[in-house]
Amino acid sequence: MNIVKLLSPDFAPGKALITGRSILEIGAMLAARPSAESLHLARLIMQVKPAHTMVRNLSLINLYRMVRYINRSALPGAVVECGVWNGGSAAMMAAACRDTGVQRDFWLFDSFEGLPPPTEKDSAIEHSHYYEGWNKGSIANVERIFRKLDLPLDRVHFVKGWFEQSIPVAAVKQIALLHIDADWYDSVSLVLARLYDRVTPGGYVVLDDYNYWEGCDRAVHDFLESRGMPRTVLHKVGVMGAYFQKPA
Repeated sequence: MNIVKLLSPDFAPGKALITGRSILEIGAMLAARPSAESLHLARLIMQVKPAHTMVRNLSLINLYRMVRYINRSALPGAVVECGVWNGGSAAMMAAACRDTGVQRDFWLFDSFEGLPPPTEKDSAIEHSHYYEGWNKGSIANVERIFRKLDLPLDRVHFVKGWFEQSIPVAAVKQIALLHIDADWYDSVSLVLARLYDRVTPGGYVVLDDYNYWEGCDRAVHDFLESRGMPRTVLHKVGVMGAYFQKPA
């Protein structure tokens, strides 16, 4: 068993690691910035971790705040997430909608079969760590965390299947925020190629695996180059993750 497999949340050691790190990070956040918002965010994070998300705390907070921002700005479009697992990051974004009193459609794309194998466009590290069923979530678990946080499910659209089949025919027309948690080169590249043009001008693309998996980095860089955008449009979120805004 490789170390990544052992420390993934599919197994008890990984769940314990995620929980411990989250508690330490939340304690540091509350000590540094004690406020009602920090306490609210801390409560949300501890409800979605570790069973429902592996997304780091800073990235969860960033997603929550970005959704609040697009709501305050009345930016039209849905919230779209590609790579859902058990719904924790989607629930954080839905909580931001609830807290701002704005209703949006949520389109959640996932195979719900785990990650596909990496390809030759990914690095040797991705290949050596991969195992079948990695990050296999379920729609039932997504629904469970939405109900736990008292979030509506009537505007949540689940799209089950591999991205190459599901995304090209997706009915979503306009996107205010696109969250990509797809790990590998081909998956990230396909999502950007197929969905970026549906992002509202002024909307956001958020990349969870940037600066972590080499394949994700390459896919993002190749896409930006194909659209004539410099890498400087990327804003990093802590040590892992980034986002950029579609030009208005």
